[in-house]
Amino acid sequence: MEFEALKNFFNKREVKILGEDNEYKRYAVTIPIYYDGEYKVLFEVRSHKLKFQPGDISFPGGKVEEGEKPKEAAIRELIEEVGLKEEHIEFIGQFDTLVTYHGKIIYVFVVQIKEMDFNPSKDEVHELFFVPMDFFLSNDPIIKNANLKAYFEDEKQNNKGLLESKTPIYYYKYNNKIIWGITAKIIYYFTMEFLQKYR
Repeated sequence: MEFEALKNFFNKREVKILGEDNEYKRYAVTIPIYYDGEYKVLFEVRSHKLKFQPGDISFPGGKVEEGEKPKEAAIRELIEEVGLKEEHIEFIGQFDTLVTYHGKIIYVFVVQIKEMDFNPSKDEVHELFFVPMDFFLSNDPIIKNANLKAYFEDEKQNNKGLLESKTPIYYYKYNNKIIWGITAKIIYYFTMEFLQKYR
């Protein structure tokens, strides 16, 4: 009898990520896909005006605002950055969620682009370009390990790390473009799952 209340609690409880309410910053991105006989993935080159990672390649996306659901944030950011109208986008589904070693939760959604009527934000986007999905299905990423070391803030000067670990950093080179980091990791896992299940 003692366990009935506990069972009821877990039957009604939604599974979350530990600490997501106060330890992590939440972001949402889309993988925008266009089909014209082959699948193509849309990427953006971030504006050189931006303070964070200017000129890097990313998916459209950004921070989940207060009171906003991740899916809503992902679609809003796509519309704001790429300049598409909502009727030119079809929601396909949600992909896996990425939790990073530097305190970010990134929710990933897949959308279809039905019309290529782009009007990108000049403040956020330097360039838009497509990469055929077959490129990622046919080319393995370069993977390099980054060394991480954790310290208490007030003891860093003692150079005694709490722990050390390695994290893989993914890279693709497409023509003269370097797709790396979180974006490369997301597209790697997305295309690998696509390859295993649908090809």
